[in-house]
Amino acid sequence: MDEGRLISDIESLSGLISLDGKSVKEIGRVSAVYPFRVPRFYGSLMERGNPSCPIRLQAVPTAAELGRRGVTDPLGESLISVTPSFFTRYPGRGVFLVTAECAMYCRFCNRRRLVGKGFRPETSREETLAYLEQCDGIREVILSGGDPLMLQPAELEYVLGRLRKIERIGVVRVSSRVPVVFPEGLERHRQAIKRHGPLWFIIHINHPREVTPEFTGAVRALREAGAVIISQTVLLRRVNDCCHILARLFEKLVELGVKPYYLFQLDDVLGATHFKVRLETGIAIMRSLRKSVSGLCIPHYALDITGGLGKIPLENDYIRRRKGQRVFMENLYGEEGTYRDDGEESRCNDCGICRV
Repeated sequence: MDEGRLISDIESLSGLISLDGKSVKEIGRVSAVYPFRVPRFYGSLMERGNPSCPIRLQAVPTAAELGRRGVTDPLGESLISVTPSFFTRYPGRGVFLVTAECAMYCRFCNRRRLVGKGFRPETSREETLAYLEQCDGIREVILSGGDPLMLQPAELEYVLGRLRKIERIGVVRVSSRVPVVFPEGLERHRQAIKRHGPLWFIIHINHPREVTPEFTGAVRALREAGAVIISQTVLLRRVNDCCHILARLFEKLVELGVKPYYLFQLDDVLGATHFKVRLETGIAIMRSLRKSVSGLCIPHYALDITGGLGKIPLENDYIRRRKGQRVFMENLYGEEGTYRDDGEESRCNDCGICRV
């Protein structure tokens, strides 16, 4: 890969955006703790003289990252690791960290304790693959990191090939931000994606300005390679905490055939809490989205409970109260109606798995 396309020094960054003396000092101080890397392509999307540009805020270090709120490992991944590069929280599936490198080090990353910090999950790759070959319970594997598309083509080919030989593993997901921030980096992996499909491909995208012609081309290439594409978005203060911004993003994605899957409440990660949006704001945004866009454009609004307690949905509770069999509920416009909850008791039809 041409490293010249990935910027990790202040001098090169200043060629893309305006940096005053204060900004230069801030970037130097912060990057000593949390390194930065910005693809030239993504840098070209920034407004040169606007420190509040939503693209710039996601990519360029600021002094706010040195705050002391938050925790180092918000999802408690260290508590559920079965190898240094594989952890499993839910039955039947797990996350395989295949690299700790990204094309861009997002300033809100929930694995900033690992990414770009010298962690090498590659050293435990064989241990993880051996575990997956022997563990009867795993049916779904999520390739993450870092970004799996930062692997060398032969490495991704190898990992996918080994996973596809395990007949029990029927679903493989690839989580990536490369199509958004470094779309040229996708080309070298198209053949591996095509050979080992169908793959579920989760694209991390946060703002409608990221839906560029280059991104559109990457989506087309993934689809032609047989990938099933969905998206995830992180709700970020001053970046996309607006129902109109998110509506435009989700509508654009659906137009491209990408289903918005998750809108994540920001994890309580050390050095990124200045991006937090209050829960009631997120719920209000979801309520507005449901009033204004197609159901195809509505993601799950979810939060991972700090400490590794798992993912929960976050949505407005439309059920207001109950009175006997009558359930009083409110619609999207504040109008109250009732539903008679008089269904018969459900009983299992002896499926052979559960007994109720």
